[in-house]
Amino acid sequence: MKATYADFLAANPNCSKFDANTDAIAIFDFLNRDANIISMIDSAKMGKPALSGCISELEIFYSQMQNPTIDLTDGFTRTVIGRMVKAILEPFGYLPTVQKSFPKKYSVKYFSSASCYKESGPATMRVVKHIEEI
Repeated sequence: MKATYADFLAANPNCSKFDANTDAIAIFDFLNRDANIISMIDSAKMGKPALSGCISELEIFYSQMQNPTIDLTDGFTRTVIGRMVKAILEPFGYLPTVQKSFPKKYSVKYFSSASCYKESGPATMRVVKHIEEI
């Protein structure tokens, strides 16, 4: 089963101030979309920060929020986003290894670095890619 926002909060009690924050929940749900999980895992497999798989899309998603109640200019809030990624990738057996800066080509506004991940834990989920005739 994919991670839920409740799983994230249970694993990170110091993030409880975001418990009922609808914008934080929306960001978690955005990161937890299948396409973004696959992109983050693909980035991790290439030795890049997992978040680089969808960082541009995340910043666009955030910029489209009307009066956001979450502030990506705040360091702790960015750490919370990283903890969300950890909670989302953990069921796939991915655990954080090192922190790396984003290459300049990403032109990120709020994040300067993120964790890299390696498939090294027990997995309860997997990504399956296949070709089908339509």
